[in-house]
This record gives sequence, structure tokens and C-alpha cells, in this order.
Amino acid sequence: MSKSPETVKLYRVENPNIERPSDGATSHPDLIGQWFTPSLDAANNYLRKSTQTFGKEARVVDGARLVVANVPKSDLEGLHASKNPIAANMDIEGDNYIVPRDAEIEIQEIPLDETIGELRGKLGNYNNLTEAEARVAALVSSIGETAIKS
Repeated sequence: MSKSPETVKLYRVENPNIERPSDGATSHPDLIGQWFTPSLDAANNYLRKSTQTFGKEARVVDGARLVVANVPKSDLEGLHASKNPIAANMDIEGDNYIVPRDAEIEIQEIPLDETIGELRGKLGNYNNLTEAEARVAALVSSIGETAIKS
């Protein structure tokens, strides 16, 4: 019986029901939905943007989710944003990876609306945001290594 390759978990928080146009400097239309980080804390920075809209028409939007990519360690370096021909010249942070959503890499989408619950739309408040981040971290811990697989 062959052992499955060792993997690294990469994370992103997103909401497919919220459309954000790319700006060319920190995003690109060809890379939408493909930016991942090995840090759950960094991914959680997108909780607020993934649970509501902003401005005069601000509202709570259902559909926030944590996306977990199980990347084989041997593929990790090649997915670093600095290796991507589009992302390499963008204004990006050092711990970004571009993971195509083409089914070659195992990806699981975990709904967050129930986990964040009554805090959705209220994440501009530091205490609420901190609580929501703690809930997501607890969810990931409770799911465990074996369950974060598609």
C-alpha cells in the first residue's frame, strides 16, 4: 500500500456571492479565487470582506467559506506567487501561493456562515472580528487533519 504524499494546507476565505473587480496591482482577473496562504490567521483577514458589502448599500451576504488546498509538499514552491508569470510583478505579500482550481490539487470548501453566526455584518468591531477568527480556528481544529480532505 503506497503512502499518500505529504501535503501542506493552504487557506483562503472567500464569498462567491460578492464580486470584487481586480485592480491589476494586487489582483488580476485570471487569478481570482486562486490566492492562498499557509497562515489561517492571514486568511482570516478576509472574513469581513467575505461576509458583507460596504458603502451606502452595505448588507450581510451569505456564502462565506474557508477554502483549504492540500498541496503536495513537492509542488509547493512551484505554486509560490513569485513563480507565477502574472503575480510575479504584482504588489503581493511573501506568503502567497497561486493554486489553480482545476481539480489537480485537492480542495475543500467549508461554509462559514453558521460558524460566524450573529457576528456576520459586524466584523468591523475588533472584538467581533477576533471572536469570528477564533471560531474559524476552532472549526479547523475540530475538523482535524483527516476531515479537511475533499
